[in-house]
Amino acid sequence: MQEKLLPPKNNPKEITLNILFPIDKLSSFFGFLRELLFSFGRGLLLLSALTFLGDESCGASGNLSGTGAVDVTIPRYGPAGNILWTLKAEQVTPSDSSTYDVTAPNLNMRNSANGLSHAKSEFGIFDINHGKAWGETTLEVRGDGYLAKGKNWSWNEKTEVGSHQMTFTSEAYVHFMSDLDPILKTSNGVSEKIAPKRSLLNKTIAKAEIIEFLSVEKEGYRFFLDGNVVVKGQGLGIECQKMEILVESDSNGSDGGFGKISKVNAFGKVRLDQIGRTCYADTLTLDTVEGKGLLEGNARVEDKDWGVVVGERVELDRETGKAKVIGDENERASIEFKNLGEIRLPGLKKSKSKSK
Repeated sequence: MQEKLLPPKNNPKEITLNILFPIDKLSSFFGFLRELLFSFGRGLLLLSALTFLGDESCGASGNLSGTGAVDVTIPRYGPAGNILWTLKAEQVTPSDSSTYDVTAPNLNMRNSANGLSHAKSEFGIFDINHGKAWGETTLEVRGDGYLAKGKNWSWNEKTEVGSHQMTFTSEAYVHFMSDLDPILKTSNGVSEKIAPKRSLLNKTIAKAEIIEFLSVEKEGYRFFLDGNVVVKGQGLGIECQKMEILVESDSNGSDGGFGKISKVNAFGKVRLDQIGRTCYADTLTLDTVEGKGLLEGNARVEDKDWGVVVGERVELDRETGKAKVIGDENERASIEFKNLGEIRLPGLKKSKSKSK
């Protein structure tokens, strides 16, 4: 016997489920609905198509588990009635009293700046009531200015410092849609900055053993990379042990159409490579908006044309194109000119080559 309900009218606070359920487990089914209603608060649960199947019909649906819901859409609302996130899935099955096994989850998240990010995977376990999830299969997250992928992932709706925290602990990488422009020009005076192109999406690639990121109010997205960090852009590359990257959220509809990298903080055995120049330090700070850079702790800059500078601190300035070297009480700053013999000093004539 089948019972069909009319499709619900369009309502932004509806949860629409297409449910396939054996009639001999009806009590478990309604227990499942009670948990959903308790978890979703204000949301209204509507069944667009409800079908009870006997045991003889259940065998024809071997691709579904004995209990659960298919074609699920679950919204989560904030105190003001705004949508915080929406979960869509092919199938949702109760796992225990608070968690659900979710097949093909597609999670749409909205941050405080009204920016959107989208996460999808083949499978995940969701604690819907507490706004948490985790899984082992590859999770892909697309947001304003980035594309992140990784395995052994977890999601936390709310933390002390931000919202929608994502963590990857295996095969993690991030493609940023803006480039890291060099702070200083190349030694021949030609700028390496490349004009932005809408068609070029993966301008900067970051890899690490662990990648964690979250939405930060009024700032955008903050990324934390830990373990053998490698970042490569069109203009430069950075290697270190740990790194923090801030991506500004594009809330004003800029020409690029996505957020841009605004700050980079690198820690531990830092190496910065630029065409014709390599920098070393214990820590590196880059402010791409102000065009400032700071190398601290055993700072060293090697230029293939001009030589080597060494100091406790090296300050880089894009506007002036200068590098300021600062020593400390234990070690004074030093400069080693590689091509000193080619510099013409007053009173000295350049030697003439002998003609053959």
